[in-house]
Amino acid sequence: MRPRIFCFLLAIAASTAVMADFDSASNAYKSQNYAVAFEEFSELAKAGDPRAQTVLAIMYKYGESVEVDLTQSYDWYMKAAKSGYPPAQYNIGIMLLNGTGVEQNENAAERWLRKAATSGFERANHKLAELKGSKLILHDEEPVAWSHNWNLRLPNTIREESANDLMQLLVYRVQIGAMSTLNGAEKLWQQLFAKNGDLFQGQQPIFRESRSGDRTVYRVQLGPFDEKAEADRWCEAYNLHFTNRSGCLVIQTN
Repeated sequence: MRPRIFCFLLAIAASTAVMADFDSASNAYKSQNYAVAFEEFSELAKAGDPRAQTVLAIMYKYGESVEVDLTQSYDWYMKAAKSGYPPAQYNIGIMLLNGTGVEQNENAAERWLRKAATSGFERANHKLAELKGSKLILHDEEPVAWSHNWNLRLPNTIREESANDLMQLLVYRVQIGAMSTLNGAEKLWQQLFAKNGDLFQGQQPIFRESRSGDRTVYRVQLGPFDEKAEADRWCEAYNLHFTNRSGCLVIQTN
């Protein structure tokens, strides 16, 4: 067997073993066998698996089979964040923002939240909007393959970090227009707000960049709404005020 082929087969075998170990550790965790889970996740984390590093951060934060250690929690989140894992980047941002396990640093928190947001982790987008009161620009064409590899379900429903913190949630939004440029989309929003600020009071504009072939469109959306009925009611009010426009569309998205 040629050396290169042999090395390639070894790499595949090693990768398969890591995946199997992660599944085993996840099963132990879901069964609340935290001592076994901690040991197995520790091995994977030391080998550089960002998912395992994120779980260790959670275990240190909540004292599962170990003493609560917020500094260790921050350190493991940071290892995963530096490898480009968006859920860890988001949590680093939150810890820096609150001064949890690390000295408070709002500027550094914003940088990590932006990294997570750029990778498609929308909770980071919402946190940034909450902090800055600024618009959101979402990029539909960007892949979020990292989210398909996370199947862990945390058993403790009281936690701040639940399974919902580590995956995208579908919500309802309303779409009130689309323009070929971001500048055009921003102007549309400004014009509509100027005509009826009361209707848009408290609404966060979202400019969602979508691509179809070589064409780019910026869709002006508002939300999120927890329920479709809530979004429908808002659209009814919008259509009453802007009868000469194309109308308001309720959509379900991330």
